[in-house]
Amino acid sequence: MQKASRIARLLSTLLLAGFACSAATLLDTSSALTLTDPTQMGRLSRNGIPQDWAGSEPFPGVINTTTLYHYTVFSLNVGSNAFIQVDFDSVSANTFVSAYRGAYLPNSGGGPNFGFDANWLGDAGFSGNFFGTDPIFFQVIVPVNNNLLVVVNNTAAGDDGVGDPFRLIVEGFLDANFTEAPEPSAFFLLVGGAALLAAVCGRSGRRSRQKFE
Repeated sequence: MQKASRIARLLSTLLLAGFACSAATLLDTSSALTLTDPTQMGRLSRNGIPQDWAGSEPFPGVINTTTLYHYTVFSLNVGSNAFIQVDFDSVSANTFVSAYRGAYLPNSGGGPNFGFDANWLGDAGFSGNFFGTDPIFFQVIVPVNNNLLVVVNNTAAGDDGVGDPFRLIVEGFLDANFTEAPEPSAFFLLVGGAALLAAVCGRSGRRSRQKFE
């Protein structure tokens, strides 16, 4: 039974590692806007309020609707992770990040928002890192198994901000307590480990019976 006990301890350690290293990172990329990226007329205003899971940020409005800006879109399915945090590491004052559900439709509608409000979930509220060093971040809620679109655009005329490097990290959680979904590998490790432990215990039991028969 000592061998079974050692295997049980090993499996316990591996399982804890598997659950601790859960697959919460949905996107991690470094990039920059380019002159070949699509363009839009106008952009979201920076209202200084990063969105959070409580929905504290109202739609910020649209400004400069006669000015051309470049943008790029990162699309991903959130799976079971409805609570999303977007980290945007950019020292540039001329890049901005926002989030949409399903589709990004700038310049597609009338009224004061010109389609920028359609499917909008939230944005960073500011440009540039916090204190110049810490990545800015904001939070949104996306229905399970829906597509999240993270949009990065420049904020100044004359293509200022195009070419400025940034790093974008999107993390997903099951709830507002930052609960992470375990990796599928942890589940298969649990099933396989249980089978292995049962087999070892079974062999140990048979040996014990043979010893006393």
